[in-house]
Amino acid sequence: MHITVLSRTIILVLFLIFSFSCDAANSEQKNLEFILPKSFEQIYLAKFGLDFPKTLDILNRCIQYNDKQCLKAYNEVMEGKKTLQSVHSSDALETTLNIIEKACLSKDENLANFTCYGGIISLYFYNSPEQDAKILERIKIYPKKIKNMIFDNEFYWFYNRPNKDVWINAVSTMDVDWKNDTYKQYILSLFRKSIEEAKGETWVSR
Repeated sequence: MHITVLSRTIILVLFLIFSFSCDAANSEQKNLEFILPKSFEQIYLAKFGLDFPKTLDILNRCIQYNDKQCLKAYNEVMEGKKTLQSVHSSDALETTLNIIEKACLSKDENLANFTCYGGIISLYFYNSPEQDAKILERIKIYPKKIKNMIFDNEFYWFYNRPNKDVWINAVSTMDVDWKNDTYKQYILSLFRKSIEEAKGETWVSR
């Protein structure tokens, strides 16, 4: 009798622990799905924002003359960067890759631009060998439209890869509508660059 009661108690405790873990995981996932798109919209400005100060000299002038539009864009990007660094994890990367696929194929203009490209830019923050492999694996199976969007731009995450030769080999044979072979070779050359060559960018260096 005591064994039966004890067994039931153990089962109940395990069930509660499992339920709590599932609820926590679901809550964290929903949190990422809410937080990340907003951060992508902010980090998007680092490359495509007309008012964003792309060099330290420009930023210093913005500060000197109190250029409100410039400083607003800069602060938006830095807030997005801070958030992305704070949620940096395998779960966040998986969610990011999912959001990129959904947003880049969306007919919604906001998703297809700010969220899509901001998500692509954010891959900069994931450069461990494990994360790097996961990104490449996912890009390989993305629809061609998304591959074209990724490799039709110069992104600083190209520089920030731990396995450069792996990327060069993969991208060189990837099904992409290249503008021409010269441009293809240019994009491949970016994977050979050191991230130190991007340090002039204010959002990268600060």
